[in-house]
Amino acid sequence: MKTLVLRVVAEPSQIFWAPLAPAAGNVLVNITAMLFGIMGFNVNPLPFFVTILIGHGLIAGYAARDPHLSSLISAWMVTRRKTANLLAVRGNKYVP
Repeated sequence: MKTLVLRVVAEPSQIFWAPLAPAAGNVLVNITAMLFGIMGFNVNPLPFFVTILIGHGLIAGYAARDPHLSSLISAWMVTRRKTANLLAVRGNKYVP
């Protein structure tokens, strides 16, 4: 029982061997591009499905090296936030 709980906590959620958040982002971007391509330029949708598979394969390959890819992306997004109440002072920035 204890190892099952640790395993669920330690292993991130995956879909077809890729972390869930980057895989969902890949599908979302490619399907959006496919819809714009079909509506705007009358493009065949088959190349978009191929790019979904290629992108998913690349994400799964990278996730084999680093299984916590979703956690790294979310932590990076938190660190990239700008603080709204900083005052510009020569050399340093201070929060009032």
